[in-house]
Formats: sequence, structure tokens, C-alpha cells
Amino acid sequence: MATQLEIEQRQSVIRGWLESGITHSSAATMASVRFHISRSVSYDAIRQAQQTIDTSDDGPAESEQDDLNPLSILATLQHHFNIAAASGDVPAMAKLVQSMDKARAWRGLKQEKLSPLQSPHA
Repeated sequence: MATQLEIEQRQSVIRGWLESGITHSSAATMASVRFHISRSVSYDAIRQAQQTIDTSDDGPAESEQDDLNPLSILATLQHHFNIAAASGDVPAMAKLVQSMDKARAWRGLKQEKLSPLQSPHA
């Protein structure tokens, strides 16, 4: 008989398999071999893991599933630039300026000569 800790560890591994897209039959075979349990116990564990996945709130929020917003990417890069500037990390600042230029080009903005200290939203 497995301890509660062993059952929880088994559930965690099986949940990871299911979340990675493995089929239930493959997960049952792998669990049976790895944990030395019968296939029927494997399928019970899979059922429990699937219920946990279905009821969990670990997925991305609805707002996180939207398409990428170029302005938010530029704002994030600007934020990282400000941090690099505050710490005096010149190589990081140079890379971030290049990244901001690429993001602006990706967004379709004209490449204007902007100071890296200007907001990308301007």
C-alpha cells in the first residue's frame, strides 16, 4: 500500500504528463511501469489527475490569452531599459535599444531618431 506522499507524488507526475499532451493510454502504461501499479490503478490515478486539471485555476487568465500587444512589449522593454540605466548597465541598455527598435519596426512604426530615454508611447 502506497503512503499518502507517494500517491501525491504519483499524481503530480501523472498530471505533468497529461498537461504535456500525453494520451491517457500512454500515461497509464508509463505509470504502471514507473510506479509498479496495475493498469486499473493507473487509470484511477489518471482520472483523479484529470479532475484536478479540469478544476484547477492554473491556466492563463482570459486577458492573458489575447494577441500580443506591441505597445505592452515596448513598455516592458522601456521598463527594463530604465532598470538597466539606473544600475549603469551599458551593454544591457544597448541591447534593449536594439530590441526597442526591432519592436517598433515589427509594429510598423517609422524609425525616428528617438532618445532611448523617451517613452515608446510618445
